[in-house]
Amino acid sequence: MGSLDRSAASSFVYAKTSGLLAKSFIGDNAGRLFSVQSLRELYTLLFNEEVPGVPEVMLSKEIETKAARKFISQYKELLSEFANPSPILSEILSFYEYENSGLSDSKSDREQIMALWKAISSLKGSDRENLLDLYKMEISFKNILWVLRLKVYYKFTSEEILEHLVYSDEQSKKSAMSRKNDILAREALAILDKDISSYDDWKKWKYAQFLNPHEEGVIWEIDPTWIERSFKNYLAKAYKRFFHKDPMSITSLVSWFRIKQYELDCIRSVTEGLRLGVESDKVMEVAGVSQGGVNG
Repeated sequence: MGSLDRSAASSFVYAKTSGLLAKSFIGDNAGRLFSVQSLRELYTLLFNEEVPGVPEVMLSKEIETKAARKFISQYKELLSEFANPSPILSEILSFYEYENSGLSDSKSDREQIMALWKAISSLKGSDRENLLDLYKMEISFKNILWVLRLKVYYKFTSEEILEHLVYSDEQSKKSAMSRKNDILAREALAILDKDISSYDDWKKWKYAQFLNPHEEGVIWEIDPTWIERSFKNYLAKAYKRFFHKDPMSITSLVSWFRIKQYELDCIRSVTEGLRLGVESDKVMEVAGVSQGGVNG
């Protein structure tokens, strides 16, 4: 339990997270992460300690495990500064652990997402406003990705897909008009009937900037994996803006958590790329990272 009062704890945590963020491999520092030439070099860059004498396959797993452990350890240390941390700060940790448990399916996903949505809705003031805006966008993206995966990989019909989306109000499922206007589902519903093999169907889409590249005369199909990575990069930039928007707030710490979670995804991409011998520019493309990294 922290020994500082809430104001002092918030001030200390903001200073600490600012310092940690400055050392993170995002923005201008992202290039250092994606330019390493070996797993041993990556290990040294991330942990600044002697590399274990283990085979490459084991070293890649050790890097991913150690990086995740370091991230969560830092976050728990930050939480310990508060005598009574806001419930949302524990909820995002629980959701992270759930997502990384390997137990995810669409029904459980919806339950976890709604638990987090309710925790954010219970906040007050600018934290509630900021995090509802951010999380509304994040859930909208998740719904869009569910639609794309179910259409592309499982050939679900539009009616079948409706049952797998997250709605702000579960009653929305019962009414076509309510579904259409639901703040969390409406963007996903807007693409239900788009042809996954027709670029013309998608080129004027609200999120067309995230589409996988199209070349005239070449067969094209929408790529959910490409779009997911593009979304993650976009969200990381949004969270970086909100980290600075309201210093010493719950929003700031939640934003730090999400930025570091994105950094962890990038570390995993680099680790996998090095293990498979993929060139760094291709790894950046696969990770959904532009040459400038996470800026904004």
